[in-house]
Amino acid sequence: MTELYTPEQMSFAEKNCGADLYVLMQNAGAALAQRVKDVCYKNMLKRVLLLCGKGNNGGDGFAAAEILSLSGIDTTVFLCCGMPKTELAQAAFESMKKCCVSVTESMPDEEFDIVVDCVFGTGFKGSLPSDIAKIFSRYNSIDVYRIACDIPSGVNGATGEADENTFAAHETVTMHRAKIAAALYPACKYFGEITIADIGISSDVTGVFMLDKDDVKNALPKREPDGHKGTFGKVVCICGSERYTGAAAMAVKAAMRSGAGLVQLCSVKTVIDRLAGNMYGAIFKTLLQNDEGYISSAEADILAQEVKTADSVLFGCGMGCGDDTQILLAAVLENAVCPVIIDADGINCLSANIDILKSTRADVLLTPHPMELARLCGMEKSPADRYKAAKELSEKYRVSVLAKGAQTFFVTRGGDYIIAKGNTALSKGGSGDMLAGLSAGLSAQGAKLCGALASYILGEAAEKLCESRSPRGIIAEDILNVLPEVLCDIEK
Repeated sequence: MTELYTPEQMSFAEKNCGADLYVLMQNAGAALAQRVKDVCYKNMLKRVLLLCGKGNNGGDGFAAAEILSLSGIDTTVFLCCGMPKTELAQAAFESMKKCCVSVTESMPDEEFDIVVDCVFGTGFKGSLPSDIAKIFSRYNSIDVYRIACDIPSGVNGATGEADENTFAAHETVTMHRAKIAAALYPACKYFGEITIADIGISSDVTGVFMLDKDDVKNALPKREPDGHKGTFGKVVCICGSERYTGAAAMAVKAAMRSGAGLVQLCSVKTVIDRLAGNMYGAIFKTLLQNDEGYISSAEADILAQEVKTADSVLFGCGMGCGDDTQILLAAVLENAVCPVIIDADGINCLSANIDILKSTRADVLLTPHPMELARLCGMEKSPADRYKAAKELSEKYRVSVLAKGAQTFFVTRGGDYIIAKGNTALSKGGSGDMLAGLSAGLSAQGAKLCGALASYILGEAAEKLCESRSPRGIIAEDILNVLPEVLCDIEK
């Protein structure tokens, strides 16, 4: 399981590890220099240009330049932002000046074999200055091998945003831990191959973990050979409405494909009449509907009893966002003692009365897309830093959050995870309902990382289908149908 650091986590680790910061800079420079030397010696390259900023990332470059020069490599340092400004960078610069390093504050005219980016570090935000953008644009467009120090300049280390002229590295030498931006779009396109360098930081800072196939296999609930439907849990899905029948169908089918023993759909008569003939393994509870075709709040007491028999509850898919749904959600949260997964309209209703989370006895998982996450956090637009927003929401209300996106974050009291699986085949109606249903089904079987596992499995299914099909033509039913095969591959 790969551990990734945010800029804040990396800064904390550096400052609290007990090591001298100048020694860490020298170690970072040595690691960078070693990788540059390896490339030079392997490919018979001779001339190296280091683009250095005025901060500590530039200081890493100065330290590397000194080592490269002492190793006999023709080394030039281009001070892209002028003379160094931080105390550590200044010290590294003064040490470097004692060696045969060519230093310039103007764009060099000569050609180089390797260009190394040491301009901005993990704290960079916004757009590149125009002069730096021109420099990067030049070297990005010519035949030269490009190496980034820690993180490509132009990348926002927290959000994964990237300037269009970001330094496009063939490889990145990153210090201590991989950086979270390396797993996020569009920044991940600029890192190239990543080498993680040990620079002497000893820290108990816990970062964000990227799930891989083995992690998912080990976290899936075990299936005992003598198990029965009661062994594998009961999911109660409170979903659907006259207008949104498909949402209920996708959620229930995904829960059934998860391996749950029993899956019950609680919905209005219209939904159940439409779906019952095609979901023979499910059980149904018909509820009254209001004038708009949504589940009536008059059924609050019935649902309060139904959730008491569940091993997990899914609430929200296709339910509509109105007063009745809000009343029903409050009844579920007041009476459930099992995990409750809240999705879609359940989230939208919760946003208006989110403090009810503070009094529930249930373990709650919220599954917002970016705009739903914004509503839960009281923001007007989607947060650029989805991980930070999800983390703050999780800590404030003691809930788990599955913040959906091209890369999905799963934030829980037991640890934080990123799932970098899937493709645009999932950019279709029904994908969120499948994710919620699969999460609920895995939760009913006892999976602690149900949201993360569900996200990985659906992403894997989309990738598998796209080996022989275009993502344009893949629909939610295709994903559902391939789930048994994908689960088999993971379990093996």
